[in-house]
Amino acid sequence: MGLREAFASVIASPGTLVPELRDDPGAVQARFGLSDAELAVLAGVDGESYAFMAEESGAKRRIHLSVGIPRTVEELAEHHPQVLDAFLTTTTLREDPDEPMGIVRACERLLAFDGLPPGTADFGRFELDQYLLLNDSAAAESCRPGRLAPLPHADGVPLVLSPAVRVATYGHDVTDAGAPVRLPREEVTVLLQRAWDAPLRAYRIGAGTGLLLAGCDGTRTGREAARDADLPEAEALELLERLVAGDIVRAVPTLVHQVRPTV
Repeated sequence: MGLREAFASVIASPGTLVPELRDDPGAVQARFGLSDAELAVLAGVDGESYAFMAEESGAKRRIHLSVGIPRTVEELAEHHPQVLDAFLTTTTLREDPDEPMGIVRACERLLAFDGLPPGTADFGRFELDQYLLLNDSAAAESCRPGRLAPLPHADGVPLVLSPAVRVATYGHDVTDAGAPVRLPREEVTVLLQRAWDAPLRAYRIGAGTGLLLAGCDGTRTGREAARDADLPEAEALELLERLVAGDIVRAVPTLVHQVRPTV
């Protein structure tokens, strides 16, 4: 802890810490490990200035959160404004909002915040998963046209998910047409796929398909993954061929070892 953390905390919640700084400065000094000089600096800013900085900081953080999970923030602002306001006025964020991962960490903090409705949190995670996929350079490179040759026998080679694919399970149906306002409490597994020349796609998949995809972990051939899925083997193999054709699963990249000549 230190002066920077103390300033950030007072700006995050001036309504709580400014009175404490005035009435019991020793407690604030002990909490943040401040020297007498640092405490004097902290106490030298008037309460109105702290309130103004808190308002400006909260407004900026709301904009940054809207980059990663825009529809979730809109839903909170319209139907749960007290929760969003509580987060913005009581949470200290040190992440750099100009960096994609700074935005991600800020969104993760909001989605873990006490009082957030479970359905809204699930939809936020769904939005954040999309943001992460859209900002993944490896995913972008992997779906560049002409990167892969067709796979002749998908059942006989080890398979993995494409880097342009994510699979996640949510406790509410985030794919419902009423989302995010109306979210049925129903566990769903969703496959997200990034394409080179099309918007990101989201597919709701069944348990059998989920098991088949989980089996494509790089250690099993397509036939082995099909055998372990909760589907008839012939049906699983047919589905696997469609998944390969759709570039949802791929063959494990061949490792090329450079052999050094011995002297």
